[in-house]
Amino acid sequence: MIIPHANIDFILVNYYSEDYARIAVESIYRYTKSEFNIILIDNSADKALLKNAFAEYIDRKNLHIIPGFDQESPAERFTRPIKMYNTEGGVYGPGSLHHNKAFNLGIDLCNSNYICHLDIDSLFLAEWETDILPILDNDLFVASEMSKGIAREYFMIWKRSEFEKYNLRPDLSYVDTCGNLTKFANDHNLTYKITRKLSNDEYYHYHLGRGTSLEQYGQTSKKQEYIDKWNNFFNI
Repeated sequence: MIIPHANIDFILVNYYSEDYARIAVESIYRYTKSEFNIILIDNSADKALLKNAFAEYIDRKNLHIIPGFDQESPAERFTRPIKMYNTEGGVYGPGSLHHNKAFNLGIDLCNSNYICHLDIDSLFLAEWETDILPILDNDLFVASEMSKGIAREYFMIWKRSEFEKYNLRPDLSYVDTCGNLTKFANDHNLTYKITRKLSNDEYYHYHLGRGTSLEQYGQTSKKQEYIDKWNNFFNI
């Protein structure tokens, strides 16, 4: 598939989260004003779930649903011991492994000035480009949050040309997803920006932090209050 050139290519990775995906996608349409593409990569084994959830979006030519990797459902995943992988400074499981693969599959399709990763259970709260994009004239990337000592991929954006110059790709070699990007910047004295707020002190991004696997540890609901609130707001 050839994704047309625009200003921003958004990458979202879905894993049995089609209700969250619609909210995230609607927030992009509401609060992004320049030309963009949405590359929505589906890592659910049951591809019909996401396809059906976005059936009414068929006329939105800048929304591209891409088959990713066939991950078993959370219920199936926890029927046997989960294989964990060691990395420098941490460990990660199959969710992070497949997410990172899908993330890079999305990057392979990008053809625009900026690449932005938006977590599936997050959304934009305000128009953000005027404040955030100019930061990238001097900084390697912008992210909305930091944890475990690394910039997180909940919202992360960079200039495609800069990452290509350094031959950078997000991977799992340091702490967790995208940790290598923070390490690279620190090791090479390159600046990056972590902020959830705009210059007017308004929040531009929110990350629910649900985590599909957390349902297996007592979080049995999909936070219906969150879904109902934003479905109503975006008139989904």
